[in-house]
Amino acid sequence: MLRIGALLFALPGILLLTLYGLEMSALNDCKELGQSLDFNSGQCSSAEQQYSSYYQRHALFVNLMMLASLIGALMMTWGMMVKGMTRPKH
Repeated sequence: MLRIGALLFALPGILLLTLYGLEMSALNDCKELGQSLDFNSGQCSSAEQQYSSYYQRHALFVNLMMLASLIGALMMTWGMMVKGMTRPKH
């Protein structure tokens, strides 16, 4: 339970940071060209765009990933409580 909980705790955060970083990289590439990123198509455009946060555009996905991470943290906590304070015997 500890291993599954640890994976469930860490992977959603890593996934969200990766997706956010890729989007920010595309946004910066478009800014260097003097354009703005069209978030719907993922392409650079010359039209002025209003920036919206990643959370505003993907609220359900972000909330589900945070819920999965919370469940992972609870699984790790439960696994530590069940396992108890064990010490290796010499």
